[in-house]
Amino acid sequence: MSARERWNERYSQDFRPFPDAPAAWLVAHRDLLTGGGRALDVACGDGRNALYLARHGYAVDAIDASDIAIAALRVAAQERDLAITPRVVDLEREALPPGPYDAIVTMNFLQRDLFGALQDALAPGGLLFYETLAQAHVTQLGHSFNPAYLLDDGELLRAFAGLEVIEHVEGIVERSSGPRGVGAIVARRPSGRR
Repeated sequence: MSARERWNERYSQDFRPFPDAPAAWLVAHRDLLTGGGRALDVACGDGRNALYLARHGYAVDAIDASDIAIAALRVAAQERDLAITPRVVDLEREALPPGPYDAIVTMNFLQRDLFGALQDALAPGGLLFYETLAQAHVTQLGHSFNPAYLLDDGELLRAFAGLEVIEHVEGIVERSSGPRGVGAIVARRPSGRR
């Protein structure tokens, strides 16, 4: 079963993995969002982070494998007259849209072979906001989860070593869905590099 089929099946059952509010990690760093540029929301689902970025003045490319989720985001963006371009992209088979982007958001999604492409898609001075489940989700909280989709200790720091780290967190954090074991990073591409 492809990623598109898996996620469409979940969204067709009124699956809402997260509340309408944007990701706490993104909101916690809203002072970094200057707006007026391009942003990419990777694995956007029904678009809670894309909507937030667009309300902060970004023209947002929002991509997800689920055409059901993308259709819902398209309606939400049109109703709110927001600059969001929702696109169905199966990252297991397709590349990221071409950058450069002033902000890239990736939440609750892990595809390690995209780390380099995410870094390369950032404009000089561009920001990466990334958070997903880590080993602590299993080892400290006792949840069962496929280890292939859990960050290893220090993995984000190693993967994005070419960026300037603004903040990095590993461990248990409190989210609206309860405690989660995560790895998270906010990092900036150095201004002199392209």
